[in-house]
Amino acid sequence: MILKRGLARAVLLVALAAGAWGCTADRAVPLAEGRATVSLSEPARFYAVGDAVSLKVSVFNRSEQALVADADLWGGARFVLEDSTLQTHKPQPVDTDKEDRLAPGQRTSRSVDMASIFPGLAQPGDYRLTAVFPTYRSNTVAIKIIPAYASQVAYEAAVITDRGTFTLGFFPEVAPQHVRNFIGLARSGYYDNIIVHRVMPGIMFQTGDPTSSGRGGPGWTLQAEFNERPHVRGTLSMARQSGNPDSAGGQWFICLDRASQWDGQYTVFGHVLAGMDTVDRIGHIQVKEEVPQEVVTIERVVISEQAGADGHGPAGGPTS
Repeated sequence: MILKRGLARAVLLVALAAGAWGCTADRAVPLAEGRATVSLSEPARFYAVGDAVSLKVSVFNRSEQALVADADLWGGARFVLEDSTLQTHKPQPVDTDKEDRLAPGQRTSRSVDMASIFPGLAQPGDYRLTAVFPTYRSNTVAIKIIPAYASQVAYEAAVITDRGTFTLGFFPEVAPQHVRNFIGLARSGYYDNIIVHRVMPGIMFQTGDPTSSGRGGPGWTLQAEFNERPHVRGTLSMARQSGNPDSAGGQWFICLDRASQWDGQYTVFGHVLAGMDTVDRIGHIQVKEEVPQEVVTIERVVISEQAGADGHGPAGGPTS
């Protein structure tokens, strides 16, 4: 009887040991063979050529067994990139020893630079990215790549409205970050099909807000670059919140007359080169408490590269 009890206890211990061994991380299966949810964070509004395109990649293990997310995911082999012509770009996975073992119900995430995996992202354009597995896929996110900004190049912007077109030149020597910000937003399409939401007749009009509320912005703000450029007829200046000098983001205004009260209080970063008749047309529409009673639409802002300040910069046509 004692011998039988001893044998039974031994069998039980072996069974328990085998069960414990089956629950160790050594039994983890590749992510592609298990049940998981993979998600990609929303990209930034745009990236310039040469920027890192870092996205947060999250994995949730919804299976009943341990999974391992390794170089197959973190190195880029599972990603599929499609451009606006529906052409698929194959990844060139990067070497990595990153590995995450996930118990059932566990979640992990890492930042992955898609520009290092897809050389095609070195070309401006619109792209769609998805992580694909045999039985499931992640959400699809849109990535916009714009031309790189070059400080040695002189830029102009053709502002095409439903009332005509006017052309802007810039002052990067006194407001470099504001100029770069405006050009980046314009190239990204941020200003396409927005309205002029505020008009002080004969004084100025303001636009640059996709929400049309006067409170919208791109999701970031700029440090003020107040300078000695005066607010005169044709001045391009950046709007901001009252009492907060570093709150400018995407909204801008154009002066129709001298406005000395704004000198040193708002960042002047450009001026009207041509089309002041269109500016006047917009700046004299009917309003009620500065709210336009007519819809004026900024259809598109087209950026072009001109000869540089030293006369040796590249000349070219529209780049967006």
